[in-house]
Amino acid sequence: MPALFSPFVASQALGLSAAGFFLASTASISPFNLIPIVESSSLPYAARAPLYGHMFSVRGRPAFLVTALGGAAAFFTAYYTRPADISVEHSRALLAAAGALIVAVPHTVLAMVPVYHALSDAKYSGTDAQAKVRWDGLIARYYRGNSLRVLLFATAYALGTYGLASSHVTGLL
Repeated sequence: MPALFSPFVASQALGLSAAGFFLASTASISPFNLIPIVESSSLPYAARAPLYGHMFSVRGRPAFLVTALGGAAAFFTAYYTRPADISVEHSRALLAAAGALIVAVPHTVLAMVPVYHALSDAKYSGTDAQAKVRWDGLIARYYRGNSLRVLLFATAYALGTYGLASSHVTGLL
């Protein structure tokens, strides 16, 4: 049984904190945050763009990369510092949790950032009807991409919890 303040337990706690942060912030951003408020408003599409720009670029970007890679590094550290009595199954859960956090980075960069930039762009050509079709398509792409991120973060959190269960930390408390 590892000590409560061992690198193994501490790194698992850090990895779980990162995964939990992402799970809560990503899951709550869609139904409870700015998006449904703005979408139910009568704001013109060009007036919505600065709000989204602030949400995606100012609030989200600084925390994402550091926390995702830091959480993955913590799960890798837990894997490499695990005690000998930890099962292979629980050890693989730690690697998979790290992998889920790492996969979220290219998914965000390749699939989500173009949507963020498009939603933040105040320049719309065409009529209001054309702008609405464009905007609705972007919001649909945002929700699909965000759903995948929620799945990745939930997977990382669940696998990290499973890996932590193997350390018998509750017996130390």
